[in-house]
Amino acid sequence: MGFRQKLQAYHNSSWKYIVTVVLVVILLLVVTVRYGGGLTARRQVLVYSDSLDMVAVTVNGVELTLRDLAFYVAYEEGQVEEMAIVYDPDDPGAYWNVHTDGTYVSIAARNAALQMAIHDEIFYEMALGEEIELSDDDLELLADSQYDFWSDLEDRDGAEKLGVTEDVIDETMEKIALAQKYQGIYAELMGRDYEDYDFDGSWYEDLLDEQDYEINKSVWRWVDVGNVTLEH
Repeated sequence: MGFRQKLQAYHNSSWKYIVTVVLVVILLLVVTVRYGGGLTARRQVLVYSDSLDMVAVTVNGVELTLRDLAFYVAYEEGQVEEMAIVYDPDDPGAYWNVHTDGTYVSIAARNAALQMAIHDEIFYEMALGEEIELSDDDLELLADSQYDFWSDLEDRDGAEKLGVTEDVIDETMEKIALAQKYQGIYAELMGRDYEDYDFDGSWYEDLLDEQDYEINKSVWRWVDVGNVTLEH
C-alpha cells in the first residue's frame, strides 16, 4: 500500500488520524533540522546577553565571541533601523522582513555585522604587526565616537540587552580605530583607495582569501540581528 493510501486509511478512524498528525509533525522536524529552515528553526534564537562567551568566528587563530561582536551587532542594527524608519515609520520591523537580493534584510544585516568584524580583526592584527599606534588626535576623535555611540545605545536600552559594559564597547571601538588607520596605510602602500579595502571593497576579497577564518555557524545563525538592541 502506498503512502497516500496509508494516510487515507489513518483518516478513517480517529486514533489513526492522531498517528498521522504525529507522523507529519516528525516529518516537519526532520525537514527543519536537515535544511535549517522552517518556523521552528527561526524561533530558536539566542538570548544575546546570556551567550556572550560563545565563539562566533575564529580569525587567524583568534577567537571572537559574541561579546567581541556586540559593537557590530548594535552598530548594524542602528544603521538599518534608520532605513527601516524611513521605509515605514509606523512599523519599522516590516523593513527587516523585506526580501531583497536573494535574502532578507535581517539576514543581510547579520552577515554584514560578522564580515565587518572579520575585516577589522584582520587589519587590527596587521596594525599590531607593524607596531602602528593611535595618535593623540586619533584618540580624541575616538573618545567622541565612543561617547556618541554609547549614548545612542543607552537611548534604546541596547546596553542592557547586549549585556556588555561600556568598557567592552570602548575596547572594540579602539581596535576598530587602529584597524581603520592601518587600512589607510595599507591602501596607500598598494596604490589603492581606502574604500577598496572596506569589508565590501573590490580589493579586500583578495586579502580575505589569504586569511584563515572560520565562522561558527551553529552560534552565529541564531543571532537575531534586528531584535537584539531593538524590539520589532
